[in-house]
Formats: sequence, structure tokens, C-alpha cells
Amino acid sequence: MTGYTAEDAVYNPLPLFHIGGQNMVWMALVSDTRVALAERFSASRFWDDVRKYHATFTLFLGAMIPILYKQPPRPDDADNPLRVALSAAAPRDIWEAFERRFNVKIIELYSQTEGGFIINPDAHSAGKIGSMGKPGATFEMKVVDENDNELPPGQVGELIYRPKGATTLTEYYKNPEATAEKTRGGWIRSGDLAYRDEDGYFYFVDRKSDFMRRRGENISSFEVEKIINQHPKVLESAAYGIPSELGEDEVMVAVVLQPGERLAPEELIRYCEARMAYFMVPRYVRFVEALPKTGTERTMKYQLKAEGITPDTWDREGRRL
Repeated sequence: MTGYTAEDAVYNPLPLFHIGGQNMVWMALVSDTRVALAERFSASRFWDDVRKYHATFTLFLGAMIPILYKQPPRPDDADNPLRVALSAAAPRDIWEAFERRFNVKIIELYSQTEGGFIINPDAHSAGKIGSMGKPGATFEMKVVDENDNELPPGQVGELIYRPKGATTLTEYYKNPEATAEKTRGGWIRSGDLAYRDEDGYFYFVDRKSDFMRRRGENISSFEVEKIINQHPKVLESAAYGIPSELGEDEVMVAVVLQPGERLAPEELIRYCEARMAYFMVPRYVRFVEALPKTGTERTMKYQLKAEGITPDTWDREGRRL
């Protein structure tokens, strides 16, 4: 799928309790090639480790690509042995710039623990920037509404899939109710929102649980974060819904700034207003030292949501809380 050969070497900064980290080890084991295991992902050490271990292959998850791209440029950025980086939800706005700067090919994929590689990456196909690609030969996939009706190209719904004889989830441990809901109608519910285009390419939109609804409009936290993360003073961000006194959600963002930078919330809001639809512009802004993360660099938004509106939260509607 990726042109992996006996000459490749894997650099794995992901924990081995996660399917992504396990896959990076498995591919090295079955190919009798080398794998370098990092203790954890570190943006400041990443490229030095790649050079040290002569790594040609890696996997990016979560915010790893934008965090690496936000590191100060170095004259030797492109002078590294990395050939391919598999990625999940690579930000399309910096995709090509990242490839040029670090002289590496990003190959987008879609994979779940329950199903394995559902959309197979193809190193020999140009594909489409921003797309997860097309389903592999062993899976059927479609985008459906809340009644399981398949949606036409361009419309957002839940991504569901089923194997054609491939190994996949059969049950959740001692939880038949969850298993029945997950596999309703013989299709596995991904919990992700997506759409497909006229050519059959699929595009990730957001986690279903992270989607927000404000004033009757649907809002992708993924899209809000993508825009905010483009601000030169921002390292990373998390967008999430806070219950509104009017019903539905208000948009809140937790923002981590680049080291040594300062940014007024009003300045960030003006930046957002110039680049996103009015209903997407956050009401609440909170600057934090770091986002709560899992071992795979995914933001634990449930923790941020549980903290709610904190004393250090800024309110766009005029109240300082």
C-alpha cells in the first residue's frame, strides 16, 4: 500500500497500547526490518531522532503534523531520511507545504481498531489533497443520515462500513448492548462524520461527539481548530461546545500559544471573523498552558467540557467571567 521495502526503517513515537503504535511495530516485524521506539512524541526531538535512527517511515496522529510545522524553521529541515508519513486527518491547508519543507510524502488513511485499514493508502496514486481516499477492496463504505439512508455526494453524515470477509470487530467485551448498537444492520458505526465526492473519495469532517450546533447551524470543531491553528502565535487549539442558555451550544476554544507569545482574545476573534462563517466564531476563549492529551496526542475534550466556563475564560459577548 505504501511502497514499504526491506530497506525501510520505522520511527514510532506512539504508545504500544494504541493500534497505530502496534501497527508500526507489526509491519517491521513481518518485514524483518528495523523499528525505533520513542518513549513519547516530542516535536523538538522528532527530526533529530529520525536522522539518528535513519528512519524512513512513520505515522502521524492527532495534532502532530501542525505542531511539527509550527516549530522554528531550520536550514536542514529537508535534509532527513523520512520517505513516507502515514497520517490520519492531516490538515489540508498545510499538507503540501509540510511535504515541501520536510521533503516527505504524506499518505492519508482511515483506520479504526474495530476494522483495521478501512481506507487503504496508496503511495502510487496522487489521490486528492485532504481526502482519506477510497475504501479498500475488503470493505464497503457509505455515508448515511440518522435513519441510515445513504446520502448523495457532498452531504455530511455518519460514516459506516462493513467488511467483505475481512477481520473486524465481533463484539465489545461483556457489553452486548454496545455491540448491537455499534453493528446495527450489519454495518459498523464509525462515530465519525464525513462526506464523499462525485469521484468516490471520502473526506473526514469531525468526530460525531465533537460536532456542535449553534443557532440552528452545524459546526465542525475540526474546521474551527484548523483556522485558529493557522494563526502564527497559536501552537494548537481545541474547540468544543458549551451548553447555551438559549439551547444548543456556544462555541468555546482552549488555545495554547507558541512559547513566549502573547495574544489578546479580541485579536484572535478578529482573526476568526475574517476567516470563518459568523456562526462558527467562538464566544468563549480560554488560554491554557497545555491541552489534556491521550498517549496518542489526541485532545481529551471531555475534560475541557467538564471544566466548563472557568474564571480565566473570556466572553465575546462582553462579560469577563
